[in-house]
Amino acid sequence: MPKPKLKRVGVLTGGGDCPGLNAAIRAIVKRGKQLGFKIIGIRDGWKGLVERVDFEKLNENRVRGILDRGGTILGSSRTNPLKIENGIKKIIDNFKKLKLDALIAIGGDDTLGVAKKLPKNFPIVGIPKTVDNDLKGTDFCIGFWTAVQTATEAIDRLHSTAESHHRVMVLEVMGRHFGWIAVYAGLAGGADYILIPETPIDIEKVCQTIRERTRKGKSFSIIVVSEGAKLKGKLVSKTGQADAFGHLQLGGIGDQVADLIKEKTGFETRATNIGHILRGGTPVAFDRILGTRFGVKAIEQVSKKQFQRAVILKGDKILSVPFSKIKGGRKIDPEVYRVASIFFH
Repeated sequence: MPKPKLKRVGVLTGGGDCPGLNAAIRAIVKRGKQLGFKIIGIRDGWKGLVERVDFEKLNENRVRGILDRGGTILGSSRTNPLKIENGIKKIIDNFKKLKLDALIAIGGDDTLGVAKKLPKNFPIVGIPKTVDNDLKGTDFCIGFWTAVQTATEAIDRLHSTAESHHRVMVLEVMGRHFGWIAVYAGLAGGADYILIPETPIDIEKVCQTIRERTRKGKSFSIIVVSEGAKLKGKLVSKTGQADAFGHLQLGGIGDQVADLIKEKTGFETRATNIGHILRGGTPVAFDRILGTRFGVKAIEQVSKKQFQRAVILKGDKILSVPFSKIKGGRKIDPEVYRVASIFFH
């Protein structure tokens, strides 16, 4: 006897927002309709399936014109069902209450980490997104390249003011415990030094580079630092607060680096942190395309009833792998950082 056909598919976006999420949602709805699915958008990530049942029916009219929009039309949250009493049970109960046949979760390590904790027979497919690009298993995540472009543009603008005022400018960028954004943006923007979590900060080398540039007639320098870079082995946090997943809210390393540079070199030094600006705005072409390809692949995985898997990018191919292959903790490629470091001298 043939298995019953799937009809209703839920989709949610969890964790930090990023450009390219709407491209994925749009693709799921468009391809889903062609495959005969009704797409149900869950509002505010896992919160919409745990703390309240909050959803909307998605059709082509709802997703028309959202390809170039940043953020997510479904909203997001950092709700952690694993920290809520009976959180997983509530997800399953509300999944049934909505009469869903499958769920697509778009998120980073935290959102997909919750997906991994669902029962092995739960019909779910994951899509990786994070501006930090720190997920093992995929070459790139939705949102990363837009964040890099935004940070690169910030470096370009800092060049003009740094040169005009003969200053050292320190730019702090997101990235949590990994230096993907800092290295790629720093390389693209011509940073004179890049400080990342994967490599201990040697402030003396940074100051030496600045002094050498001065001797060569360069009256300014641009330093890019990732928020998770450590001074004397310690993370920097202005608030000391953590989110629902236990992640410390990072920020302030740029100010500390700037103060040390000024103290050790005597050069006028200023720090700036573009923070959440990296998450916002219009997605670049790469993220629109990646989000679209991920969305199509995900709903096609649902159609084939291939669950407990995540879609990924390998080379130029969109593939799917078991959830166990998607993990946080992906360090920047040492070869890319080596190329960037050539320009630190």
